[in-house]
Amino acid sequence: MENAMRFRSYPQMATVKKAADVFGVSPSYLRRLCKAGKIIFVNTGHVWLINLDSLARYFEAGDPGPAGQDETVGGIRRVEPNGPNWGRCSGE
Repeated sequence: MENAMRFRSYPQMATVKKAADVFGVSPSYLRRLCKAGKIIFVNTGHVWLINLDSLARYFEAGDPGPAGQDETVGGIRRVEPNGPNWGRCSGE
């Protein structure tokens, strides 16, 4: 019983694939969040372990999601191929 209590203080960790399955997002999206420092993770060689509590807090706080058609991310405007802004410079 004492051992069970001792382990409860450790964070819940999961591989990128398992965390992606649990939260319904892609593994590459989770890796981008890790690299951006938005969620807590541990890189153990070639395996990334994500802190599930940190990930849940991130989504509870509100994920800004991808930029919309007229929004910019990091100063870069998203343009759809053959869309209304296709081939136009931002200065036009």
